[in-house]
Amino acid sequence: MKKIGVASNHAIHANPKFGTNYVDYVQKNYIDGILDEGDLPVILPIAKPQLAQAYIATVDALILIGGQDVSPDYFGEDPIPQLGEIDRYRDEFELALVIEAVRVGKPIFGICRGAQIINVALGGTLYQDLNSQYQPLSVKHDQYPTKWSTPTHRLDWQRPNWLDGVIDRHTLVNSFHHEAVKDLAPGLSLDATSSDGVIEAFSDDQRHIYGVQWHPEMLLMTDPEAQKVFHAFHEKI
Repeated sequence: MKKIGVASNHAIHANPKFGTNYVDYVQKNYIDGILDEGDLPVILPIAKPQLAQAYIATVDALILIGGQDVSPDYFGEDPIPQLGEIDRYRDEFELALVIEAVRVGKPIFGICRGAQIINVALGGTLYQDLNSQYQPLSVKHDQYPTKWSTPTHRLDWQRPNWLDGVIDRHTLVNSFHHEAVKDLAPGLSLDATSSDGVIEAFSDDQRHIYGVQWHPEMLLMTDPEAQKVFHAFHEKI
């Protein structure tokens, strides 16, 4: 049984459920995808970046999940008006987790924001807002209010990659983002885009790094075949 560290999100606003008792959390769908592979999910609460080494030492692999926008100063930009909410404490912690996991050679899988933070940690950049910064935009990349579990736009494969035989080369995926990978970090290879060219998947087999922009964990609610993405990562550990 492999131990999979899942970097948590945390509530940063008071809410009706918890009031001002702020919580770290991970959506259940991510946990289900890990458990269904026979692996043990270990939730990593947000902490000081200096603890990343200790956290990574306790797990066999790392999964980074969705959430807030990534603060643009980490890739050398000021925030544009269209930037959404950021959480610097989470950014700093996850950047440190990525750097440590790469240093010790442990596999990393990033989903949505998770893929974006991997790219930034390794020296890449992001579009802060596709609607205002990406001129070829012709696909709705934030499908809200359509349900999380409903796939809406297609992938275009760019090269043979770790998802060959896992999902169809022109499959529909779900999409909930307005930030996206712009310039891939050195060493990362482009695996798939949307039909308008937005980066949807990348990888680096040598360093065991994998990222997707869509949400396979949410597709699990209606499509058991989405589990194959978690299985593909399990096989890399």
